[in-house]
Amino acid sequence: MAQVSSLMLARFIRLPRRSADTWQGGILRMPMWVDGPDGIPYRPWGGVWVSVETGLVNVKLAESDSGDWTLALDALLELAFKFAQTRPATIQVADQALGEQIARTLGDPELSVTVVPRLAEVKAMVEQMAAPTNGEAPPTALEGRGVTVERMRAFAAAARDFYAAAPWRHLSDEDLIHVETPKVGKAFRHVTVLGGAGRAFGLGFFASKKDLETLHASPDPATLLRGGRWSVLFGPPWETPFSDLDLWEEHGLPVAGPEAYPIAMWFGASGRMRRPDARELADIETILLALGLTTEAEIDQGRWSHEVIAHGGSHGVTLAIPELLRPLEAPPDRALHGLPDRRAMERLLLEVQRFTATREFTSEDGMQAAIQAKFAGSMDRIPSTARTPLERAQDLVYRAVEARGRRRLQLARKALELSADCADAYVLLAEECADLGQARDLYAQGVTAGERTLEPAIFAEEAGRFWADVRTRPYMRARFGLARCLEDLGHRDEAVTHYRELLRLNPGDNQGVRYAFLTALLLAGRDDEAERLLLQFDDEPTALWQYGQALSAFRRDGDSPASRQRLRAALRSNHHVPGYLTGDSEWADPSPASYALGSREEAVSCVEELGDAWKATPGALDWLSAHAPAGKRRKRRRR
Repeated sequence: MAQVSSLMLARFIRLPRRSADTWQGGILRMPMWVDGPDGIPYRPWGGVWVSVETGLVNVKLAESDSGDWTLALDALLELAFKFAQTRPATIQVADQALGEQIARTLGDPELSVTVVPRLAEVKAMVEQMAAPTNGEAPPTALEGRGVTVERMRAFAAAARDFYAAAPWRHLSDEDLIHVETPKVGKAFRHVTVLGGAGRAFGLGFFASKKDLETLHASPDPATLLRGGRWSVLFGPPWETPFSDLDLWEEHGLPVAGPEAYPIAMWFGASGRMRRPDARELADIETILLALGLTTEAEIDQGRWSHEVIAHGGSHGVTLAIPELLRPLEAPPDRALHGLPDRRAMERLLLEVQRFTATREFTSEDGMQAAIQAKFAGSMDRIPSTARTPLERAQDLVYRAVEARGRRRLQLARKALELSADCADAYVLLAEECADLGQARDLYAQGVTAGERTLEPAIFAEEAGRFWADVRTRPYMRARFGLARCLEDLGHRDEAVTHYRELLRLNPGDNQGVRYAFLTALLLAGRDDEAERLLLQFDDEPTALWQYGQALSAFRRDGDSPASRQRLRAALRSNHHVPGYLTGDSEWADPSPASYALGSREEAVSCVEELGDAWKATPGALDWLSAHAPAGKRRKRRRR
């Protein structure tokens, strides 16, 4: 804060006094974010004054995440000296102590101080500052009919308990929970828990099972938002509306942590938003409370009940996951499936492998005819020939990959009860695990299990065609998953060793190991090995490979004819990539599950895998921007 000298105060008294002018102001949290010394954004305090008569405004920000009355004094003097060149007749403040302190310091006998609980001019100015530049501001939490601060306090407490319980450890957004009792509004009768993937924590509400099927059938959110959808989402303060932050701070509402501010909102088409009214907020509170009390064992029962104490009183809640009430051996509910899991086809390959191993054929044509006759028709009607515990466990895994959510975990665990050597069961558990360290350990157990079940000779005799034997694939999946986890945990050298061995065993690379391997080599500075890998798959047409070749050439030669030629080839393969690499283009949807060559989806997938290597290479992004056509880098936002 500036030191206020007696000369400054004397100068203030000498300014002409505008008898009709009133200044409103004080100290408040500003509707903006400033990066702190630690890189974490914070909302600065500001001294704010607005002239009611002239409309002049002055804001003075604190230099740290704190502010006291002198900040308001500095801002007032700055408005007087720099802008108004007059002094006011009256100042209006919301805090009487602040007003008295300022008046006493200024020593102006003609200055009148008035306490006004709500400073309309200041409020209008702050709202204008907080207004988004692209669209309307979201409605405030208290706009819902009948919603009071105490009603919001009850919601905040329920949200805190839900977040602290972290039910996404046991549930995914594919587990559709039905609220059987009490009777809640139609929009809240079905709910999924968000956060299993480690992002977007909260709840998603559905009026019916069909709504969830629609979402899985079409990942474009606009498909579902045509009818509107309620959500509760948790996020850090800088992703939370300023009006919510002010509500939490002014009234001391509970919050689970610094990145767990809850927002209940209805999202509709064309960016429409609505906050819940008191009845809707009560339904949301009840569901949050019940899920916060839910245990993993209760979930596995398929139906469970709890007595909750909500703002409106105590009442019983019964929740159910219909899919988990079906017998474990029942076929999966295919209605909720997105893209089929390719692993499910391996069951047929194993059955064919067992069938041909126990018979002799006089010709290749005869064998193919026998296979067609034996295995024609639906997979569900092909009887299993699994005999050993491991074979039966693997059969369960193939059923598990067609299941979703909690049922997938149940089947994987059942498989391990049958055989602790079932590598694929560990893989499934790791895939559903939100904790990276736990996932690494599960993948490692899968690798060890695979090594136990495969004959030692197979690693030498079948190297080069390892993937062709279906029995090796669980081991290969576990080892690839382990490598990815190790790299994400910072153990890049260990990951590179696994990637290299996976490609030695299976140089055809059915798994796509080469993509992760290339990025790891570039980030590790192993450019010579990266170049050899690029040559090994030189005819690879994907954008990732083309941009990998361009980056490798730039790292070797800088801006040269050879590197520019590689970059031109990359641009021809997919011209969307530069925009996503440089940040000029944005992708707001989930990561693409599939893509066509040359598409935006391919560009996003390319950048997700290779982007860190480009950003870690000095000068690479500037070089890319200099040579990519400007029209291909225009800013776009996908909704």
